[in-house]
Amino acid sequence: MSRQRTTTATPTKSSTGAMLFSLFGLFLTPLILLYASQVVWLKGLWAPVPWMLTHAKAVGLFWVVYLLPELTLYGLFRRLYPANYVQICVLMGVAVSSRYKMDIIGAPFQLSDFGMAGQLGDLTGYAGSRMIPSASMLAGIAIAVFLAKIIHKQDTWRPPAAPAMAVCGVCLALTVASFGATGPLQRAAVALDEECGDLVERVDQVGPILSLYTAWSQRQTVSAETFGEDLDAMLTTFREDAFTARTVAAETVPDIIWITSESFFDITRMPDLTFADDPLPVFHALSETCTNGRMLSNTYGGGTGNVEMEFFTGLSANFLREGDTMTTLAEQVYAELPTTVRDLKMAGYATTALHSYDATLYRRDVNYPLIGFDTVAFRDDFLTPIELKGTYPSDECFANEVIARYEARDTSKPFFLHGMTMENHQAYTAGKYPTASDYPAQSSRASETDLAIVDALVMGLHDADASLGQLVDYFSQVDRPVLLVFMGDHLPSLNFADGVSMYTHLGVTPTESASDWSVEELMEILSTDYLVWSNYETEAAPDRTESCTQLGMRILSRAGVPMSAWFRYLEQDVAPTMLFARGKLFVDGEGNGRYGVPEEAQAVYDSYAALERGLIYGK
Repeated sequence: MSRQRTTTATPTKSSTGAMLFSLFGLFLTPLILLYASQVVWLKGLWAPVPWMLTHAKAVGLFWVVYLLPELTLYGLFRRLYPANYVQICVLMGVAVSSRYKMDIIGAPFQLSDFGMAGQLGDLTGYAGSRMIPSASMLAGIAIAVFLAKIIHKQDTWRPPAAPAMAVCGVCLALTVASFGATGPLQRAAVALDEECGDLVERVDQVGPILSLYTAWSQRQTVSAETFGEDLDAMLTTFREDAFTARTVAAETVPDIIWITSESFFDITRMPDLTFADDPLPVFHALSETCTNGRMLSNTYGGGTGNVEMEFFTGLSANFLREGDTMTTLAEQVYAELPTTVRDLKMAGYATTALHSYDATLYRRDVNYPLIGFDTVAFRDDFLTPIELKGTYPSDECFANEVIARYEARDTSKPFFLHGMTMENHQAYTAGKYPTASDYPAQSSRASETDLAIVDALVMGLHDADASLGQLVDYFSQVDRPVLLVFMGDHLPSLNFADGVSMYTHLGVTPTESASDWSVEELMEILSTDYLVWSNYETEAAPDRTESCTQLGMRILSRAGVPMSAWFRYLEQDVAPTMLFARGKLFVDGEGNGRYGVPEEAQAVYDSYAALERGLIYGK
């Protein structure tokens, strides 16, 4: 007699423990991921804890912004893992990218960076050894990986299909309503964004991931500018007058040589950093007789192209829409803008842009001809031999190329050359140059390893100083009047061996978080140095603080070049009241800074902002 075999189906694992794990996982995953991302951003395992306890609004918004799509996907798939895996990977990628970008060029990840994804290889080429992940970065990534693995391993409970689909539908509807332009999440994000003065402070206050959402929310709420009849007429005048010929005789204006020296500044002004011999003897000697002073930059650590576009246009990056930069606007915008280069061209100048690298960044090969340059030349276009020093062409060979371009110019026209150097570009490492400089620094706040890093910067600054002397020596002998502008674009991004910035170590700033800085500390970090030399003036103009927004206009005025209506407006109506604006920082016409726009300057500030947006985005 055969024995009948009975079989029973294997039961699904739906224990209370598994159910609780799924429920707790849904609601705790956003907080764990936020913690992991802040470990990366704040560079420590403990630092995110007090941050999360003191930034309740940001933590709450992140939790809701993450939770709604998570619940939607969970209801759809009835599994915790697919509801979180992609989000964990993408958002941690944003956190890591933002930390790298901040360490490399001094600016966190932002909306406009998505447009530069195709240049990732070129960007990482600048980074060198600084692409090595830090211990805190690896720790943050490890936490996120562990979170994903444990969700995958323990995700055993499946909710019933009908309730799950109901949750999916409800959460999808809430997501659409909440993320809409007038939804509560958008409004909360905009409110958080408005509490922050600038991009760096925004990331400090809300974290690298949520900062992208608050920026995107702010951009969605920006409506078209409204212009009164007077502003409409001014915009029309600005656009038309920019293309009106104002040709002057070559003998009545000087040739203008403008050198933007990569990361140049007077390093001897750093506190607790001393030198037995002066590493910048030429700059300091010329400062005694030439116009010089601080130059307020719109950035620090990187972003040269955006600095250049401010002194070409007299426009401020402060008033761009979220996600836009001075180098990523539509081509038609650049083709129609009033620019200093176009004013020079309309006055009869031959105009040349010269860069000792290539065209990989900032669309210089496209944008510069649009704003008025006749010739745009890069390293491969040099007329003279190239000598590398460190990673890039030396400032000495760059000066030789400037001289060669000057000697090959059309002598029937006045000549404008804007040159951008590269030798002193980051990264700064002890092995950047084969030998040490002859100007070793001393500091009670830096180790020998740190001082070896500083020495790479000192070498680049000294060579820039020597190239300034080389150009002054040459232009002292020419038979044409020459106005030579020499300026740094931004302070360098330089970290000591522990990954903390030089400026924090030396006491320039109390912390690396810009939200902790006073007005004076922020202005110090935004200040480079400039010098204006000429071979024809009997007396130099007085020293003064300048800004990247207005220095171009100042040089046109000083050279006697007829200015278009936009730059006349900038000189007469804006400059006496406002020199510079960046986030919550406002600097008046005398170079005095404060947080917030003073009441007496509000009308000028608002009119300037409206006119800029009109020029860029249309009426």
